[in-house]
Amino acid sequence: MVSFQLRHNLLITGFIIVIVGAMWLVMELLTHSFVSLKNDKKIELTDNQTLSKEVSYLEKIDNFALQEFGVDQRLTHFVEAESYFNFKNSPALLIKPKVTTYDEFGNQDYILTSQRANYLDSGEIKFKGKVDVRSSSGVTHKMNTQELLVGTKTDELISNKQVTYLAQDANMVSQGMHMRTKDDKMKLIGDTKINQNSGQKILTKDLYIDQSDNQKHYYSDNKTTYLAKENTIYADGVDMDMRNEIVKLLGSTKILQNSGSQINTKNLVVDQSGGGEIYRTKDKINYKSSVANIDAVGMNYDALKQKIKLTGGVSGVYE
Repeated sequence: MVSFQLRHNLLITGFIIVIVGAMWLVMELLTHSFVSLKNDKKIELTDNQTLSKEVSYLEKIDNFALQEFGVDQRLTHFVEAESYFNFKNSPALLIKPKVTTYDEFGNQDYILTSQRANYLDSGEIKFKGKVDVRSSSGVTHKMNTQELLVGTKTDELISNKQVTYLAQDANMVSQGMHMRTKDDKMKLIGDTKINQNSGQKILTKDLYIDQSDNQKHYYSDNKTTYLAKENTIYADGVDMDMRNEIVKLLGSTKILQNSGSQINTKNLVVDQSGGGEIYRTKDKINYKSSVANIDAVGMNYDALKQKIKLTGGVSGVYE
């Protein structure tokens, strides 16, 4: 009787173990399925090659395409992207977006490309990082920006955050940017620093960039500081023709040499062609040093060799 009762208890125990094991296996399978499904609904966002947090998305569309029309039913923008992600509480994300704008005649105007952008509820597209803007004339503007808004109801490109404009001969850092896509002209807003490849730096404000008709024309009518190896120059404005490597420092101009000497003049031309740096003016000048005070009309100053030639009615007082 005891032996029968023992066998009976062992059978019950074994049956319970089998049930528990089966339930554990089912729970593992369900958990694995849930995790797999959850991971399928996530993407990894990157910004400048830095991995950020995973964000769940509601919808994904590959080979995304969207046409935008104006009030006259004219095509104004064509938005494409490698992938489109829709989120619950965040703006939609476009991976490798391409936005094509069209003029009033239906002709292609500009093409903007980047690695990523946000599609906002307002219909605007917010680019981040490196952005290329290519016009129908063949001119390409390259820039890095924290934020560049493309209005799908206007022909404007606007940034109110730091922009680095990448030119062939310099990079320019400003506090913002405004551009109308109908022109090959751009305004870098606020304090602007121009870092020339040749080593000089130019500090100014509200700089215009005009690349129409194959120009490389940068200009500002605001106070400007030109920083070279041996000299610091203050002027009332700047006009740069980088096709011919000529920088014009406008208005009243003051040159402060590292030696302590000072030259006051107007409308100074800086010739940077051939890797040189020659200052020229035909206006009156006043040269002051610790031992001399010289007036003249016209100057030719080789800043690399530190040689100054004064011309036209030179007179001075020496101590």
